[in-house]
Amino acid sequence: MAKTVFSVHSSRGGTGKTVIAVNLAMALLKKGYSVSLLDMDFRAPSLFYVFREETKNQVKFWLNDFFNGRCGIKQVLMKISGIFSDDDNFYVGFANPSLYAIRDMMGKGALFEVSALKKLYRLRSFLLNKLNVDYVIYDTSPGIQYSSINAITSSDMCIVVSTSNPVDIEGTRIMLSEFYEVFEKKTVILINKAFPEIDLPNFERNKIISQLNTKKYEVISTIPCFCNVLRSKGDYLLILKTPDHPFIKKIDEIANKLINF
Repeated sequence: MAKTVFSVHSSRGGTGKTVIAVNLAMALLKKGYSVSLLDMDFRAPSLFYVFREETKNQVKFWLNDFFNGRCGIKQVLMKISGIFSDDDNFYVGFANPSLYAIRDMMGKGALFEVSALKKLYRLRSFLLNKLNVDYVIYDTSPGIQYSSINAITSSDMCIVVSTSNPVDIEGTRIMLSEFYEVFEKKTVILINKAFPEIDLPNFERNKIISQLNTKKYEVISTIPCFCNVLRSKGDYLLILKTPDHPFIKKIDEIANKLINF
């Protein structure tokens, strides 16, 4: 696949969307690609906490600042090296996790978001063309928020994450039929937390897919529900801590599929 911008999205919170976005970015980086990961979830930012050790808490500007016109593109991107090697080309944009910043972004209206979309396109262009990034991953807000719409609009491909919970399946089905149909984006579905600690049998996988009631969107993978992943307590960099874990093997399989999609 050529240079690609992915948005990782879900109909509601709790699907494991951020864990997947982080480890997918790490899997691509480990394969030698240049990667950028942007926290577009302004209502529940988490990437700053994920990479606190790697950044030494030295974030000077947030994506909030960029969209509010307080800084330029170069200032909002932090390059993190040394995760796998000193040659890592990994650029992260963090959303401000402070309560004030969250309230500020939640209060933005449509005019602001139109301006933010234009800036997001500029940021995308800078990453792909100036920094020569191979893959950009947006970790989006769940549901239909302005920031999620901007992320989906400016991405090349959407990865919609759902669990096998009937409420998640129904929410995903409705979101795909009533929202994604409008955007006509290349979209795949990832079923996470599908079954406790076992791989999903084909008949169970097919049952879930039939509940989604769609032939248009491919289910790219099903990931079992691993209890130790749920107990990770915010330590999302599982690819570094437990590289041989079955969850990471699934993420690596997904990364290979996306590269060859």
